[in-house]
Amino acid sequence: MNITGINYRKVFINFSIDHTFDHVMEAEIPFEGDDLSVIQIARESIHTTYKKYAQTQDVIDQFKDLIEKYGILDWIGKTPALPKKIECESSGTQSYLTLRFDDGSSSTVTFREVPEETGKKAESEFTKLFFSCIKDEKKISEEETYPTLKECRELKEEHGPVVAIETSSFEMGMMYNSNIWYTQTIEKIPDKEGFVKVTLKRKQGDLPEQTDSIEVESEIFSKVQEISDRENLPVWNYAALDPNRPREMVFDYSFSSNINIYYDDTLITGATGIKRSIGEAACKTGGSEVDKQLSKLIKECVAASGAHIEVSTANPFLAPVTPGGMPGTVNQIMGMGTFMNMNTSQQTPSPASEPAPTGPWDCPCGQKGNTGKFCPECGGPRC
Repeated sequence: MNITGINYRKVFINFSIDHTFDHVMEAEIPFEGDDLSVIQIARESIHTTYKKYAQTQDVIDQFKDLIEKYGILDWIGKTPALPKKIECESSGTQSYLTLRFDDGSSSTVTFREVPEETGKKAESEFTKLFFSCIKDEKKISEEETYPTLKECRELKEEHGPVVAIETSSFEMGMMYNSNIWYTQTIEKIPDKEGFVKVTLKRKQGDLPEQTDSIEVESEIFSKVQEISDRENLPVWNYAALDPNRPREMVFDYSFSSNINIYYDDTLITGATGIKRSIGEAACKTGGSEVDKQLSKLIKECVAASGAHIEVSTANPFLAPVTPGGMPGTVNQIMGMGTFMNMNTSQQTPSPASEPAPTGPWDCPCGQKGNTGKFCPECGGPRC
């Protein structure tokens, strides 16, 4: 089979106390075709960036020479050595070379299929040539895109088992000390099959952080793993809302929340807790039902554990935390709009607003027959 191009992916991994960060640099490098431009892809939760670079035949020949020099085709099918575990404030990198063939198939190698010294030398040469392809002086164009959940579902990411799940929320009000961070984290306990650790954390303004942690028997991770596999949850992290589309404005109070899932990639990249998030963009473009399923599982597990944080009700504008009630029921804060509406009984009533339109509607993006408040394709609100 003839090699028609390659995909080169470099993963940079940094360990932290909370979780492990991974940053990916990836590029499609064609060897044949009318357009031989290199396309670098950078996926983030706010957008996906495509950068196009000019490429010469000389660079293509150098890649082909490296493939032949190290006998990369002979690596295909071999079991790679395990990556080194990344922990204790350490960092590391992993490289992946995918060969694309003229019959439409592809094969990926990790540079760990051969003796370590050979693999490191080959990886170093490929990485050096890879970075030479994406120099600024070679850049032709750059484009930011905002993938919908439907588009993200087409992506593939390899991950290990789910080892933790959490809901994380932030509330911002207009009053002093009204900003609140709240998390509910459920994590597997190593060497304690069937048991999980439930941890609640709440931080309000400059007040001391409150926390409670309890171990409890639970089957939540078998259910979360099934949902993750079925729905391809890791790639939901890359769904993004187009900032140019109209969105609801918030003036005196805002609330945001998301679900974070942590994967143990020890056998893949050496990382022990890679985080992927399900945020507003994924929920507004077709993922709301899955978000509800996961939230329900978390709520039930927290309630069963009995974990609880007492909240003072001395401030009449704050409601107590309900265990397992997040997202959506955590300390709803009354903003300045509450006071603006006081003592208005003698004012002339404002005209009644027109009823909200009902029935199917068509979005300017082209999606037709929508039934909800937001377009499942682009995330835009009903027109």
